[in-house]
Amino acid sequence: MELLVLIITALTGTWITYYSCTRWSWSAVRSSATWSMIVALFFRFFPDLFPAELTRLIPVAFIGATFVGMVSARQTTSYLGIGLAALIYSVILLHTSAYFQGYGGALGTTACVALLVVLSSRYLRSDKKAYVGTRKIWKHLKKPVRRS
Repeated sequence: MELLVLIITALTGTWITYYSCTRWSWSAVRSSATWSMIVALFFRFFPDLFPAELTRLIPVAFIGATFVGMVSARQTTSYLGIGLAALIYSVILLHTSAYFQGYGGALGTTACVALLVVLSSRYLRSDKKAYVGTRKIWKHLKKPVRRS
């Protein structure tokens, strides 16, 4: 039950943040902060609607999920890919949240790991594999440096 609620929370937070960034042209920070504040205030004023554990966990999971939704539309344009990253985020969060106690940036780190898994999957499917990435690096290194 707890995992299902976390997955739904993560999907909602990720998709609504990504949607407001891409469709409404909000900045990533504005989108994440606005939706996180709405959810946090809701659970602050109505703490008895859910069990105590979920009331504590849902806002934290939602805030971290908005970090996943802050990904640039140039990196991924698929709602399926964003949803997969949210799913990975919720599973990682559920199983590692006890280990991140006291560490700053735990939600952002978890969101980053989930996004890296999804974004790197295109290289695992590619025939060129790591060559694609190294070719881009060499292309940028060979560009002449402009000095003003």
